[in-house]
Amino acid sequence: MKLLLYSTLISAFFFAFASCTGGSADEKKNQAAEKPKNVFEAFGKIAGAMAGGATGVDEAVKVRRAKGDTLAMHYTELQKFLPTVLDGYTAKEPDGSTVNMMGASYSNAEIRFKNGNDDVKITIIDYNQAYGLYATATMAWTMGMSVDSPTEKSGGVKFDNGIAGWETYHKKNKRAEITLGVGSRFWVQIEADNQENTDYIKSVAKSMDLDKLAGM
Repeated sequence: MKLLLYSTLISAFFFAFASCTGGSADEKKNQAAEKPKNVFEAFGKIAGAMAGGATGVDEAVKVRRAKGDTLAMHYTELQKFLPTVLDGYTAKEPDGSTVNMMGASYSNAEIRFKNGNDDVKITIIDYNQAYGLYATATMAWTMGMSVDSPTEKSGGVKFDNGIAGWETYHKKNKRAEITLGVGSRFWVQIEADNQENTDYIKSVAKSMDLDKLAGM
């Protein structure tokens, strides 16, 4: 599925590029004015088009830019939104990084919890200025996709406050994963071993202060 997604994105990129090479002088002038500022924005426009148009991400980005909020939160601040305790598990030291490049900015923070051989990993990514990456990452569930096979069951999931995402249960190895888009900016992923379904990781997500993230 990932290979198919990458191939589709590449095809869409070349289609978008080709469509910008034709047309009248006025059309070319308008295309130039709308030219993406970097590769992250380019893929954001492609992902939005493939998902059926604007999804609210562009408007959210405009509001943040108007307030001067153009950089991703530093990873040490992002870590404050990670849980520090999970019943039955031992927390490891949190990790993270902040990257600023090509007019884009993003940060990630993560923490792992161990219980014997079982592992729970929680990751938060702030895609503030790299919103093209956010749009691409969240494209699958905005298209209403679902998967059910002998090895996995996947589909969309919705929480309160406009928080939505994608949950996957790997039937063979009993690994559960959930990915949530928060506030058209943050990407939250929770993965856990030795699960019977995705109920536990959804409860972990609900224990986090996602509403505060959504309001940023």
